[in-house]
Amino acid sequence: AGADGNDGAQGPAGPTGPAGADGNDGAQGPQGDPGATGPQGPVGPAGADGNDGAQGPQGDPGPQGPQGDPGATGATGPQGPAGPAGADGNDGAQGPAGPTGPAGADGNDGAQGPQGDPGPTGPTGAQGPQGNVGPAGATGPAGPTGATGAQGPAGATGPQGPAGDPATDDQDLSLTGNNLSLTGDPTATPIDLSPYLDNTDDQFDDEVDLRVDIDVDDAGKIPSEVVLETNVQEVIQAIAPITSKAARIFYPPSIAIDASTTGNNRTVDLYQEYIDQYGSPVASSDTDAPTIPTYGRTELYYYVTYADPTVFDTTPAEFTISAGGVLTYDIIATPSDYNSLINVVFVVK
Repeated sequence: AGADGNDGAQGPAGPTGPAGADGNDGAQGPQGDPGATGPQGPVGPAGADGNDGAQGPQGDPGPQGPQGDPGATGATGPQGPAGPAGADGNDGAQGPAGPTGPAGADGNDGAQGPQGDPGPTGPTGAQGPQGNVGPAGATGPAGPTGATGAQGPAGATGPQGPAGDPATDDQDLSLTGNNLSLTGDPTATPIDLSPYLDNTDDQFDDEVDLRVDIDVDDAGKIPSEVVLETNVQEVIQAIAPITSKAARIFYPPSIAIDASTTGNNRTVDLYQEYIDQYGSPVASSDTDAPTIPTYGRTELYYYVTYADPTVFDTTPAEFTISAGGVLTYDIIATPSDYNSLINVVFVVK
């Protein structure tokens, strides 16, 4: 056979024959190289608006864009109100003095100015001779009496002075009738004790209640008429209740009560003052009887028959004595002298 000749020109395409039966798929050939990208097709119609997706995180801010050109200047607005005056600025430097102008015409005299301050005092002149003494002026009226000062505190007790002469002691108590006073002191006011003498007893014989009246004259009586008269023992027993009443009343020894200052709820133990003096006398006329018999605290009744109402508050609520003999009292004023009295009586139960 001869050599294969060149291929002839491509003839026109014949009519398409009927489709043959679909053959089996051939094996997948290798993927060819991607073709060139075709031109952008026309944009299709917008699809329906889908649901909003979840908010994504905020992105970083973009860079600041360039400032735009300034706009045109607007019209001037109306003037605003004036602001407050600014602080006064510093004075400028003093300029040079100008030339002196010509002297003006002499003006009218001004009004008299005020008097100037007096000049310094000159030296004192020599002492002139002393003039004659003038007549004494009339004595002026006495000034009002000043108020009484407050009572000063009581001073310390001084040492015991020597024993006074009993014959000249001007503080002895004197009892004339029912009047109690201080002898030798004309300023002392006597105290009438008659309102307090409510336990007196004249003790007449008819007050003695005898079992049988005494009759010493039995002459002329028959034996049946003679009676047994009251004997001496019976008389003593009848008299004893009368005499014992007076014997049961006695005055305790004198004591001093401090009334130099006023004050409330002060106390003095009357029984203890009685024991302190009666229980230990300073002297005795008989060494065999050196002490005075005394009563127990509960064997006595205690009374105050008088107290100076200008010194003591004698109202019952403020002036009291306990069953044991303790006196409670108020000093409402200091005594005008040393002669204010308080009278205390003890009665044996």
